Amino acid sequence: ELLTYASYLGRPEQDEYYIKRWEKYLPAYIQRLVTSWIGRLFLKSKLGRWVLKKFIEIVPSDRAICASLREWNPDVVIASPSNMKYSEEIEYVKAAKTMGIPTVIAVLSWDNLTTKGLLHETPAATLVWNRAQQAEAVSIHDIPKDMTVVTGAPFLDKWFDDVPVMEEKTFRRLVNIDHDTPFVLYLGSSANIARNESWLVAALASRLARSSHADIKILARAHGGNSGVFEELSMSNVTVWDRSESLPDSRESLMQFAAALRYSVCAVGLNTTAMVDALLMDSPVITLLVPEYADTNASKAVHFSYLLDAGVYLKVKDTDEFMAGLELILEGKDLTQAERKQFKSDFIRPYGMDISAGSVAATAIEMTAKSCPASEIDQIVSKRKDGEEGDLL
Repeated sequence: ELLTYASYLGRPEQDEYYIKRWEKYLPAYIQRLVTSWIGRLFLKSKLGRWVLKKFIEIVPSDRAICASLREWNPDVVIASPSNMKYSEEIEYVKAAKTMGIPTVIAVLSWDNLTTKGLLHETPAATLVWNRAQQAEAVSIHDIPKDMTVVTGAPFLDKWFDDVPVMEEKTFRRLVNIDHDTPFVLYLGSSANIARNESWLVAALASRLARSSHADIKILARAHGGNSGVFEELSMSNVTVWDRSESLPDSRESLMQFAAALRYSVCAVGLNTTAMVDALLMDSPVITLLVPEYADTNASKAVHFSYLLDAGVYLKVKDTDEFMAGLELILEGKDLTQAERKQFKSDFIRPYGMDISAGSVAATAIEMTAKSCPASEIDQIVSKRKDGEEGDLL
């Protein structure tokens, strides 16, 4: 955890929130040391990071984990995400390497390489979503480029299959919105992005009520990790979606979420993975770059900047700009459609919309198990983009 903390000190482009968060994961006596000027100077230095890395290398693999691996005798060990606080998965990678077992780390989410901990072991193959994540693996985690494989985003494959969508009448009955009432889907963020953004939903609702589109309601969907944030909202044009599951990872919850995206006028929010889901469902997305969150990780997170730079969201700074953007969408002027299509190709499915990232990742894992170098695997799977067909294995 100390080495990860040191890494954050060397990334001035990252919001200070992440430094402070990782500081909390350290024992109190260590916190006092690292926040002193001499402690910070040591951790920022190349010598300090070298000492910490060498210490990690010297510590032997856990004997109980080694015993388990000997018992299971796997062909390959795969860890994901392996860089959260106190991650135990990375110890399996370390043990497997000492035992000569091929290892893989699969990047789980779009922000794992920039907002979580370091990958403290270099596996035989690190599976990244795209070239941007490949650069992050190299620059932040010291993973050699030739030990990475670009696969696309397996986590988001669900939006490219035949997505099951709940029938509109059934969905509207579920969320208590009349069949002829248009609605905007507000996608709440996690607590570390915005602890309580209900004031913002209320402000949007109030602005809608004063407009020529007063018939439009807001369906407020809280983040799964911040579920109670909208419970106190009691405005007539706001409906709070009381979800039974924190993630849309069952067939029923995925059908509901897909329906919300399909039948809404557009999606709107600060910064959440659900906004990426929305653009993959080809839903127009408005992002609220309001001044109240201008100096927080809501707008300054590195992974969010990729989306802003790609132009996939309609960017607004206040409720009046929100109304102007909504007006364009209602008129059928979807200004970000081309950018969404390009983003899907660059960031989510680099080998084509019809080639699932999961199948590419599975191929990479099987080839790693056969001791094929990651550099060769990356070259082989990249040929799919050049039009070569056939079984990758």
